[in-house]
Amino acid sequence: MDVPTEKKPVNRRHVPSLLARKYMKDYEASLVDFPENKKVELLEHLLECLAIIETYVADSTTENWKTYANKENAFLKKHGKRLKIYNQKKMYTYYGDSTLLVEKDIYTADEWNALGGEMQTLNPNEYADFIHLCRNSLYLERHYLLLEQSPEDEKEAEEKDKSKGLSEPLSEVNILQSFKKFKGKREAHDKKTCLNQEQTALLMYYLQHEGVFLKDENLDDKTMSVAFEILTGYSFNTLRQTVGKFAKSRTPENLKEISKLLTHLKEAVEKG
Repeated sequence: MDVPTEKKPVNRRHVPSLLARKYMKDYEASLVDFPENKKVELLEHLLECLAIIETYVADSTTENWKTYANKENAFLKKHGKRLKIYNQKKMYTYYGDSTLLVEKDIYTADEWNALGGEMQTLNPNEYADFIHLCRNSLYLERHYLLLEQSPEDEKEAEEKDKSKGLSEPLSEVNILQSFKKFKGKREAHDKKTCLNQEQTALLMYYLQHEGVFLKDENLDDKTMSVAFEILTGYSFNTLRQTVGKFAKSRTPENLKEISKLLTHLKEAVEKG
């Protein structure tokens, strides 16, 4: 018969690092409902909250607390339902809540109740250590998130292309876009359709090349890409750019996925 092992008491020196790990896990869970282009915004919000609370810990006035509360309320108004997990994780408890250490399971309820009053909360030095660890982890996370983003000049070019498309009255692009039903934002590898973004653009090229669609003189890449945005939800601008550089998309992996799709289509046709 196994004898249950007795839980070791928490070493107080480890509390800031244990808490920082919990904080980062809750941040990662909260990130799930944020689209790629808004993830850095959540991260920047957390960094700003840490700075505000750092001031509050040093000078615990009502005014300093209101600065934090107003910051959170403004962020909630802006992002709404994206913050459901953020709220479920009770991120607010990290910012000076007296029950933080028991709420985040650093101590059990019995252990926490057995502590002296001052030990039930972080002292200023412990809080400073906690903020320092969280801040460094968020800085590193921000570095990796920014490396995944498009350069600013490419974003500006994409916005100009979108503006240009919208400014063309009654053009085929605007007419086609009026039929768009998909309201979400597709990611390149989100698996909402059987081909990813690159593979979809490559299929477009082959279908046009083999005469399924009109040729270049009667159907330009832009119009074809808008039609495929309606059908797949992928950004027409990204599809257009990828079709224009189709040679880079002809990787063994992409060709294999398109070949697999054509095999499935053939089997479906033969079944009738």
